[in-house]
Amino acid sequence: MRARATLPAAVAVVAAVAAGVAISFGQTYAPAGLAPLFNSALPVVTLAAAVSLAGRRWWQSAVLGAVAGPLAMVGYYSTASLRGFGVSLSMVAFWCAAGIVFGSLMGLAVWVLRGERASGLAGGAAAGYWPGIAAGEAAHGLTRIADTTPVPYWWVQLGLATVALAGLVALRLAGASARLIAVGTALAVGAGVYVVYGIA
Repeated sequence: MRARATLPAAVAVVAAVAAGVAISFGQTYAPAGLAPLFNSALPVVTLAAAVSLAGRRWWQSAVLGAVAGPLAMVGYYSTASLRGFGVSLSMVAFWCAAGIVFGSLMGLAVWVLRGERASGLAGGAAAGYWPGIAAGEAAHGLTRIADTTPVPYWWVQLGLATVALAGLVALRLAGASARLIAVGTALAVGAGVYVVYGIA
């Protein structure tokens, strides 16, 4: 029984490493219009959300979310090194640390939103978390790197953030306060992500 319970988590861990490998090759071979998909944080945070679904308790979801990003970075940077690209240890450390922080919170958000409609501070914060990351990164793309990346990609991402927030507010939350908290969380997280990108 224990082996059966740990199998989904093991598969999720392997998938995280494989996703990192795919990111490395995607940066080389993806069409120009999809290039940001393989050079941004949102796909890794989304990976953390998917991996955290393998958790059967809240802390398992948080741990799986936390390790998804670093494991993806292991797959990515190992593959990049084997392919002859330079690897910056400072960037490895930065993105692994960011993966742990943002991934663990993503895992908790996924756990809160599972099952019945969530309410209160926890539900609102959980619902606004992913859309906030998506919106903040899109704002970075539109205002800081629009001259070197495809602008339509960032507009699509911003649209997805808006749709995701609206959908989560309507379908996964109960109560007006939770819905207001979700919007506020999305704005705050988006601003935070925008600032972090400015530092990085």
